[in-house]
Amino acid sequence: MKYGLAIFLLLLCLTSCNRCATDKSKTDLVQSPDDIQGHVTKDITHQIEALSDTASFFWIGKCKIRAVKQLRHVYQINKKESFWSYRGKLNIQGDSLLFLLRNAREFGLIPRDYFVPQIDSLLRTAQDPKTKKFNAANYARADLLLTDAFFVFATHLKIGRLRIDTALPAFRISEMRINLDSLFTITHKNGKYRACFDSLEPKQEQYRLLKAQLARYRMMWEKNPWDSLPLIQKDTVAFYRALKNMLCKTLDYDSTVSGNDSVKLSKAIKKFQKRYFLEQDGKLGKNTMPVLRLTSEQRIRQIEMNMERWRQEPARYPKRCMLVNIPQYQMKVMDDDTVYMESKIVVGQPEKPTPLLESQVIYIMLYPYWNVPFSIASKEILPVLKRDTSYLRKKNFDVIDMNGEIADPTKINWKRYTEHYLPYRFRQREGEDNSLGIMKFNFNNKFGVYMHDTNSKRYFKRDVRALSHGCMRLENYMDLAKYLIRLDSVKYPVDSLLTDIMKEKQKQINIKKPLPIYTKYFTALVDDSGTLNLFMDIYRRDEGMEKVLY
Repeated sequence: MKYGLAIFLLLLCLTSCNRCATDKSKTDLVQSPDDIQGHVTKDITHQIEALSDTASFFWIGKCKIRAVKQLRHVYQINKKESFWSYRGKLNIQGDSLLFLLRNAREFGLIPRDYFVPQIDSLLRTAQDPKTKKFNAANYARADLLLTDAFFVFATHLKIGRLRIDTALPAFRISEMRINLDSLFTITHKNGKYRACFDSLEPKQEQYRLLKAQLARYRMMWEKNPWDSLPLIQKDTVAFYRALKNMLCKTLDYDSTVSGNDSVKLSKAIKKFQKRYFLEQDGKLGKNTMPVLRLTSEQRIRQIEMNMERWRQEPARYPKRCMLVNIPQYQMKVMDDDTVYMESKIVVGQPEKPTPLLESQVIYIMLYPYWNVPFSIASKEILPVLKRDTSYLRKKNFDVIDMNGEIADPTKINWKRYTEHYLPYRFRQREGEDNSLGIMKFNFNNKFGVYMHDTNSKRYFKRDVRALSHGCMRLENYMDLAKYLIRLDSVKYPVDSLLTDIMKEKQKQINIKKPLPIYTKYFTALVDDSGTLNLFMDIYRRDEGMEKVLY
């Protein structure tokens, strides 16, 4: 076994040599600033020429250089000379770029991802304080790091830091639809780095609004931060003192309102709960506590991570489309950039999440059957049937055998079957008692989910509505149906829809112009009044993204 591992590691090392190179520069001390540039050019030349034609990255110290193709090209044009320093000091362009990289969080990004600590260290130690000699190799390394940082920063701003399908880190410079080499050359000549980076940012209004909110809250919270709340079980006094301090900093606690401290604290918690779309009871419940425990840094990251999500979005949605935001439990129909209608929805439970998808609503089914998924049938219904077969009659279910025929449930020995083996499926008959209600909206997707009415209207009164098995239950289903048939009002007017509903018979209504649907996951949005709304991370996607990015 150990020999096999050794051979594998040897092969990996050999093949890796074709993909990367290492830092070839050496300590190169010079006495006079006048002599630095020649040595810097020599060191840069040594680095660039040491790269193989197939190298996809190389290392400078512990820094992984990723924009190899771009570096090679721009340095060849510049005759391997330094871009960012002259005679032992950063030039104007170097100062401008490094300033923006140091302040990457202004853009929702992280300075260390662009070698800021390493560049600062190289520049700080470039001159020996005793001998006054300059280490030209430090300037050469800093130059290469700054150049790579430009390309990486530009790519991250434009299309993000994660692979869309897996949410794992990915350097996606090959997906850029602009000529970054030309952009680099033009920007280096005019020195307008901020204008360059501003032009690369997403153009969606929500991104712009979130960026403004990020600046506001960083100003408030980075100077006056708070840590996670202590455990209430261990020290009640310390907990409530820390809670009050935090709610003061989030501007939820108002000392001017009437009442004693307990009343003021309850009102502050309600105000906090309203912003997070939690039940506004002023109590420290199971949904409120996890959100209260977020530190000021985590709240800033929540805004930054949602800016990152907008980098993955198309520049524009279709003028006519349905947008679903899962953590907000809301859908809205956009028509010509105007909200035509909106509705509360119920989404999947954390263990059965509603998927992110893009599709088109293609038909409405009146009085649909509910074909119960196997997992629900075997894990939830079968255990009940082993105790009481009348459950099927009460809930209006048919039992369908392997031949597609309706079987008599009283003649089946349900105790023979398990959650892994169940040769029957269940179909709930149409009607108002059906779990899908009287209307289902279908769109093609690999997850087998859809949007529908429900017989459990009470769920829409809850603030936390992650309650389904993955499909989306819609409160204002009739408004959506009327909108979908609007373009076909000659052949199928609203009166016909109402008549068909009164008949209480199953009918499929094809949509003349399918409606694009997008289900998304944003835990921070800015509303029309300019207020930042934050939502629970119900599927822990923020938590996963935070681990990857930070």
